[in-house]
Amino acid sequence: MKHTFVIAVIALLAISSAASGQDGPPTFPPAKVQVASAELRDMSPLVEASGTVVSLNDSRIAAEIEGVLTWMADVGDAADAGDVIARIDPRLMRVDLARARANVARFEADLRYREQQLARSEELAVNKNVSANLLDESRALRDQARHQLADARAQLERAQGDLDRTEIRAAFAGHVVERLASVGEYISVGDDVVRLVDTHRKEIALPAPISLTAFVKPGLKVQVRNGRVEREHEVRTVVPVGDAVSRMVEIRLKASDSDWLVGSPVQVSLPADDPMTAVAVPRDALVERGGQSYLFRIDDDGKAEQVIADIEATVGLWVAIARGVKPGDRVVVRGAERLQPGQAVEIMLAEGAR
Repeated sequence: MKHTFVIAVIALLAISSAASGQDGPPTFPPAKVQVASAELRDMSPLVEASGTVVSLNDSRIAAEIEGVLTWMADVGDAADAGDVIARIDPRLMRVDLARARANVARFEADLRYREQQLARSEELAVNKNVSANLLDESRALRDQARHQLADARAQLERAQGDLDRTEIRAAFAGHVVERLASVGEYISVGDDVVRLVDTHRKEIALPAPISLTAFVKPGLKVQVRNGRVEREHEVRTVVPVGDAVSRMVEIRLKASDSDWLVGSPVQVSLPADDPMTAVAVPRDALVERGGQSYLFRIDDDGKAEQVIADIEATVGLWVAIARGVKPGDRVVVRGAERLQPGQAVEIMLAEGAR
């Protein structure tokens, strides 16, 4: 009886095993992925160079007259070109201006008198009622009065300028980043008062080997990174003078339209050879596992085909693949980490796409 029961149980297990189909490979449900198309692009080998975001104007604004400093802008204050960023006590300059105006009025009156005297002398000279010496003296006094008035007007203009310079103004738009003096100090001509940095006109400066100048030209767009932020910037100029010791040249990239902070360190990808035409895929398509890079291509049946990534070059967000991918092939850019070779996929639109 026991033997019959054991045989029956074994038979049931065999039938259950056969019905469940465990002899074949396991199957997986379709994976949801996002894809992009492989493209034929111009690629070239790249080298990384370290650069810094710099301001085109970083100035120590100095006093043009002497006096007691009465007010200064605070560190961090924004200023437009022409805005007042510091003030010097103007009382002495106002006194000088009043004296200069009085001098101008005095010499204007003296000139009028000298011109009237000359006119009388010339009338008398017609009837020879005045000597030639007296007539010459009247002309000389008139000319002298003219010169004195011109000098007085120049002094007035200088006094007005000194009064205007008691208000130290921003030479360009930017931000106050340092106060180089304190309120209450007596400032002499040429003393630094405020450090002003142009936060609008910016560039990225970086040293690069002279050998790269054959491939880096003005107008070329290169990739710039700072942490997780990556942007594309245009080369403005390559300074055509290299350092004899370091064998480096300076490259400047346009950055005025960016929100990079002045002083930020960045990494710049520069071409190291002539561009080559290659089949390229987005960098997000690469999967790193076990020290090997690969990607998944979607075949005509809608299944994932694993392709070893034979990388020829990397330019920005694109990677040139030597073999296994053709232009127009769909490659997985999201969801490839959990894909299995031969697994069916369900293609999803990118976030925000219709």
